[in-house]
Amino acid sequence: MRYIIPSLFGVLILYTTLFAEKPVFNNPGIPPEESFNITDYIDDKTGFVTAKINILQKENNNAKYYHITVNEGDIFLNEIELNCSDLTTISEKRTDLRTKSVLEYFTRIGNDTIYFHNKEKRIDKKYSNNNKNIYSRYAYFFSFRGFPFDTKKAVEFKSYFSEYGDVLTMKVTNLGKTTVTVKAGTFGCYKLELCVSGWQSIFAGDKYYLYFNVENPHQFIKYEENDNGHWNANELIKINK
Repeated sequence: MRYIIPSLFGVLILYTTLFAEKPVFNNPGIPPEESFNITDYIDDKTGFVTAKINILQKENNNAKYYHITVNEGDIFLNEIELNCSDLTTISEKRTDLRTKSVLEYFTRIGNDTIYFHNKEKRIDKKYSNNNKNIYSRYAYFFSFRGFPFDTKKAVEFKSYFSEYGDVLTMKVTNLGKTTVTVKAGTFGCYKLELCVSGWQSIFAGDKYYLYFNVENPHQFIKYEENDNGHWNANELIKINK
């Protein structure tokens, strides 16, 4: 589940958030517990595996949040915590189950500090960032369910990327409704286009597409990316609960 891996040849983007921005997504009524399976493209060598996604609402200090685990076969484990109301990221950890090593880790410390770790890029530092509009990439399949489908055409938010070593502004555009057939069946869907926004898009011009059920609470149905001229798609296999 690679979800947006820009290709800027490892260049560091120096980006400073000057003003805190408000979250752009809102919980559309996602239940306190969910479980579903999707096909999950890993890489050219491994191909597709089945990813099982479990979602459980929890509470800490009277604040509700979602705890999400994504088991990508027996290869990777993603553990994600999102605020219940606006689906912004509290923390996100990606672990290689074969080596038991943490590949990437993101967490918010207090109101204005982000800790970001990436093993491959040797990033291990704290960033001063008071932005409230941060959505991590392995949570896109869940957070985007809160897109303001009825009121806005496009929104922008922030994500941290190891490829850049910093935060990027991302843009999601609602391209309208379409019918999508996947292993789980046929669904009426909203089609969302995701890309890097602003001048940084000069270096990362790829576009990605995610499909969500038109009906509330907008279940994830499909994700598409172009990998060296070949379209790969992760899609819903079944809903377990």
